[in-house]
Amino acid sequence: MRRRTFLGALGGVAGLVTILRSRRAEAGFGEFPAGTAAVQLPVGLRAKKVLEIFLYGGVSPWETLYYVPTYGTPTDPTYPNQQYFAFKTANDAQLATCGVTAMTRSLGMDANGVTVELGPFAGKLWDRQDIIQRMRVVVQKHDLEPHEAAVPQALTGRPVGQPTAAGLGAHIQRARLDADTAANVMRAAPYSYVFATGGISSDNVAAAAAAGAHPGAARPLLIKTDSAAGFTSLLGRSTLVNRAHHDALVKSYVDQYEGRLTWPNQGRVRSPRTDDLVVAATATTNVDAIAALLKTDTGGDLFANAPATSCDVSQGSDIPLTGLRAAFHLLTHPSEPAAYVCVSDTGIREASGGGGYDTHSSNAHDTAMNFNNMIQALVAGINAPNEHDPTKISLDDTLIILNTEFGRTPTPQDGSDGRNHHPYGYATAFIGGPVVAGIAGAIGPNGTATAFANPAQNRIAALLALGIWPFSQEAFAVSDVPATTTELEAATATMLLVLGRTAS
Repeated sequence: MRRRTFLGALGGVAGLVTILRSRRAEAGFGEFPAGTAAVQLPVGLRAKKVLEIFLYGGVSPWETLYYVPTYGTPTDPTYPNQQYFAFKTANDAQLATCGVTAMTRSLGMDANGVTVELGPFAGKLWDRQDIIQRMRVVVQKHDLEPHEAAVPQALTGRPVGQPTAAGLGAHIQRARLDADTAANVMRAAPYSYVFATGGISSDNVAAAAAAGAHPGAARPLLIKTDSAAGFTSLLGRSTLVNRAHHDALVKSYVDQYEGRLTWPNQGRVRSPRTDDLVVAATATTNVDAIAALLKTDTGGDLFANAPATSCDVSQGSDIPLTGLRAAFHLLTHPSEPAAYVCVSDTGIREASGGGGYDTHSSNAHDTAMNFNNMIQALVAGINAPNEHDPTKISLDDTLIILNTEFGRTPTPQDGSDGRNHHPYGYATAFIGGPVVAGIAGAIGPNGTATAFANPAQNRIAALLALGIWPFSQEAFAVSDVPATTTELEAATATMLLVLGRTAS
């Protein structure tokens, strides 16, 4: 890793933003403005942190989160949508290898009045009714078919190329830092982390760590899980002969430069790039705090290789499991817990199109293998009822988001055993926190959504669940929420659709 990459990755370290907020006369980012009490969740209902799992590649909803057994069955040929039944023989064979026998787990009725079930490849959830009872499946829709455009939109809520596009972690970190500064609280470690992998940058998955129009301090700490050893070794700064002297010299240079930007008795002029320089320099000085967090409770390597076994497939390395274990550790840290962790699920083995879920061929096999692997790792890290393991997350204070860039076509791709990209009706899931269980929106029998949220509303809802106001020049606008004309209307509509509740 080059030095500039290292400094950039550290741009989100906190305890460094007093200079940033001192230049803002207005309220801190994310504070609710006057007149918005109707959409302010009570403190006891709010989520305190978010675990986002990005199902990279575009997961097929028909076998996982949105299974409608009455669509496409041979006894009802009026439906053109084959959905699960297009691959029924292969799907049933995969169920056997995954140890799944039952097929019926109702999630409720969608907006069309049709009963939707949890898909059979989500079988590892079936024994955890406590999780299903806190899960809301959210139908989404957009019109971007390429990964390169759909991925950043799913992660930021913004179409690709917009300079204001920021990942959810940047919004959360900015809000937490502004609140800390107002309360005169200093924290050395980041609030937000993004775990990606080294081979998927071309599809813009790093957008999860984008800071957009936020200052550099808001940028989440981005770590490539499959090459984390290189990053953690740099935290030791072993190439410096005398670290203290080096840091003092850099601080002297930064102080001198800031002095040139300061008017007597009036303070320093606005300079976002200088702010970012101060953040990076201070973060580099204080890397010991990050290095300590990125170790297990016994002092071991947080990113140690984890083997994988899923649906009779074994791999020597399980990158999603490694990322999730690191996420649980950071979210449950006793002194400086993370407020946001995003884990990119690339599967225990890549699908034919890349990532874990880009199943242009072998849809049944690869979806079952990778989704089952993710679910069993996730379930293992969530406290069951009456379980109080401090190293596991609680659904009472943690919102889990299963996100993806799009779904897969309801019919086979060119007669093959795969499915093509399909952003016109797919499913994500919100679990825990203030979420009301059920189905948000609906997908019709032809595979197209008839009622849905858009990717921006996905992000807006998550911020509202945390008690963060989502409308500002750095975040979202009323126009991101269809059929609304005020921020209050936009917040109310999104909260009701995606979270299933009002503030009361």
